[in-house]
Order: sequence, then structure tokens, then C-alpha cells
Amino acid sequence: MKNLASLSQLMVFARIAETGSLSAAARELNVTPSAVSKSLTQLEQRLGILLIKRTTRSMTLTEGGRALMQHTAAILENLEEALSETSQFRSYPTGPLLLTSSVAFGCAQLSSIIGRFIEVCPQVQVNISLEDRCVDLAEENCDVALRITASTVWNYASRRLAPIHWVYCAAPGYLERYGRIETPDDLANHRCLVYPAMTLNGSWTFQRGNEARYVRVQGCMVSNSSLALLAATLEQRGVACLPTYVVSGNILSGDLEVVLPDYRSAITHTLYAMYFRSKYTNPTIRGFIDFIADDLGPIPPWDASLRAHLPFLTEE
Repeated sequence: MKNLASLSQLMVFARIAETGSLSAAARELNVTPSAVSKSLTQLEQRLGILLIKRTTRSMTLTEGGRALMQHTAAILENLEEALSETSQFRSYPTGPLLLTSSVAFGCAQLSSIIGRFIEVCPQVQVNISLEDRCVDLAEENCDVALRITASTVWNYASRRLAPIHWVYCAAPGYLERYGRIETPDDLANHRCLVYPAMTLNGSWTFQRGNEARYVRVQGCMVSNSSLALLAATLEQRGVACLPTYVVSGNILSGDLEVVLPDYRSAITHTLYAMYFRSKYTNPTIRGFIDFIADDLGPIPPWDASLRAHLPFLTEE
């Protein structure tokens, strides 16, 4: 029996295999990289084989390592199920919850969502990291990433939360000065504030039913921050394509006006909650994901409030 690997060594091995990094595995396990390296070495010595080929740039499972990982994954999954069955003794969310989100969504919507969540789950301590880059959950030690993306390919489990709509808008004062916009082609004569991800080959895209239109725009200001473009739009600098979760309040207050309300952008995005599947049995992580899905509902509040302003929203 003394030659059998311990459960802790198998857990360390699994985290190294999943993250591909000693340092990332150490962060997830809250131990030092040297402790992770020592555990792996001891496991290999016990088994008498090399499990992971290590170089200065990469870590790759050997054939024996892949075989062990298959069995280890099954063992840890069975262990998670066993622990989950006893979670009735602590089935409520409690303790730390580490979230990451884009800056714009975090400022415009997430703070309010978290406020409602901690009213329901007061024993949870939420730590929010706002980053516009795609955060690696393992590297940053995050529990849940709220990501707005057009992609459907990633390395995490995910739950679809809401569609993200973008609208073209301007300040009333700007439109009084430079003229109304009746068709997409009118934008050729206007100052455009451009978010790069919302252009296709340098053009803004418009869709109404089966009709698609493309208008090439020369931005007088280009930024990858929708908050920066919002500020410029409010200052009557031009027309911008902005997400409804950012501008819904400004539209309802009359500070901004939707131009071409019958058109939607042909470029679409979706809000997802991304997480490690192995962590979903954690009541705090599962509880938050369930909460935000219910809180947003079939039509998120920021879109529900704009249905009178945006005809295409009534079609959903």
C-alpha cells in the first residue's frame, strides 16, 4: 500500500494537467510552485514513470500521464459527486466569490446585479475584477467570468445569459446641429465615433428583416471603450454604435436619441457566464450563476425598458 499515490498527489497532478502550468496549479491550490513540483516528483517516483515532460516553455503529458489522467479525472468526479450529495448540510452560498467582467458591463450593470445578489446571499463576499482583456480563469484564480463575445469556442463550461444588442445613437443637440439621419447612407455626412469590434471591413452594418446594409465610416474618434465613446456622444461629438446595456438609461432620459431605430446591427454578441465545470458543485458559484440567469430573465432589464424605442426588440 505504501507505493500507492495519495489523493492529494492525484489532485495536484490533475490541476497541473488541466492548467498546463506549475504556477497556475499552485495558485488554484493555494500552495507554492515548489510544493506542486515536489508533489509531482514524488508521484512519479512512486509510480516509477515520467508523467509530464517539462521544458522551459511547455508541459506535455506522456502516454502514461494521459492514462493516469483519465482515471484521476474519474476519481475526482466521483469524489465531487459524493461531496455534492452531502452538500445539503451546506447548500447555501457562503464565502468568497471571485468574478471578472468587462469594464463597461461591470460599471453599467454588474454592480447593481451584485447588490441584489448579496441582499439574497449576505454571507457571500464578492470580489470583482474589471478587465477588457479575456482573463484566464486559472491564471487569475477567478470563479466566474462574465464575457460578452461573438465566439462560441472556449475552454470553459458556460451558461448563456442574454443577447447583447447594439444601437446607433446621438445626442439631440448634435442632430439639431448636423441634421437628422433618415437612412444608413446619411451617415456618410456625419461624424462617427467608432468601436472597432462593431465594424466589418471598415463599415457599420445594418439589418432590418432580411435587408442588410453596409456603410463605410471614417471615424473622427476610434476607441475600444464603449464608456469613452458614450462620454463623447453625450458631449455631442458624433454618432456612435453602443450596447444597450450601456445606453439604455441615457435613451430613456432623453440625453441620447436612437437613430435608425428600425435597424439593428448585423454584428451580434452574447453574454455568458464561464466557469470551470469541476467547480460548479460549489454552492456559491452555482448559486450566483443561477441568480444572475433568473435576475436577467428572458429579456434583460436594459432591453425590456427600450422596447418602445427599438421595434426589433418586440420581435424577440
